[in-house]
Amino acid sequence: MDNDLKKLAIELSETGEAKKLYKLIKPFIDVEDPFAINLYSTFSLKEFREPDEVFAKRSIKLKIYASEHGIPDASYRMGVSYLYGDDVTQSYNEAAKYFERAISQGHTHTKFTFGFSLYYGTDDNPIDRVRGLALLEEAALAGSEGAKNELEVIKTET
Repeated sequence: MDNDLKKLAIELSETGEAKKLYKLIKPFIDVEDPFAINLYSTFSLKEFREPDEVFAKRSIKLKIYASEHGIPDASYRMGVSYLYGDDVTQSYNEAAKYFERAISQGHTHTKFTFGFSLYYGTDDNPIDRVRGLALLEEAALAGSEGAKNELEVIKTET
């Protein structure tokens, strides 16, 4: 997909125009374009008559494919899915794997999310304040307001 089509696809996705989005990306889905596959993982259409559990399985399968083929957003969303057990069995190790992949793919928001998770720990997620703080600082330097705010909170706690 060229950049103009990607921009249009993102706009359609953000405005909830799923039918138009599907029509636009369908030829790219057919050739397994990772960007289109990732977008396709985010919606279902009435015409599909797809039960929620079928959509959830399809969505996970498509996000995994997109993640493995270089789409940072898919890697991030898989990390979140595993962190909270959304449509998958909750697994900190799997979450960490996908978050690390997203970071290596250049997804700045993952640095905030994963950094926060590491700094404070969550359920089975062990605390790693050094790595968590480093990721929060990187996210703040990249412009993440959430990371900047969290660093202020941390500063007042210490």
